[in-house]
Amino acid sequence: MNRSIVLVGVGIILVGLGLVAFPIVVSGHELFDVEQEAGFLVAPVGLVVVLIGAVQHDPERTTVGGTFGNPEEERKRPPGADFTRSLAYSPKESVNCRFCWSVITYDRATCPRCSRARDCRSCGRPLGMVLERATCPTCARAEAFCNCARLNRTPPSGTARRVRRG
Repeated sequence: MNRSIVLVGVGIILVGLGLVAFPIVVSGHELFDVEQEAGFLVAPVGLVVVLIGAVQHDPERTTVGGTFGNPEEERKRPPGADFTRSLAYSPKESVNCRFCWSVITYDRATCPRCSRARDCRSCGRPLGMVLERATCPTCARAEAFCNCARLNRTPPSGTARRVRRG
């Protein structure tokens, strides 16, 4: 039960009852006025909101299998089991071309300056384009979901970084 939605529904019901009782309290006669008719129309809407709030889950208490820290469903995971695979990079992070060091956005597979294919950040193979997204050609998955074996690639000649000693 989501208490915030239920409280909004109770407030709507109270406004509806107030509209029904307003002409009786103010004028003392029980004729149907516009306020009473509006109150009769508003009160059932409040009842519907209360019922919707009673059916909805409370985001502070109920989550899917304790994913977001549900105190009622603390599930102990087996020791040593890691269910999350974290990436060493952000999937929407730009990279530099390994040939000319130009900035390449995450959604491009080729360098805008030298037109060479950029490397997959997971396996190191040159990327291709499939359905307008950078895709690893070996496993045919998006770069963030690539599960290929890592290549050990040396930088091209002449572009190796030199360390200045002094």
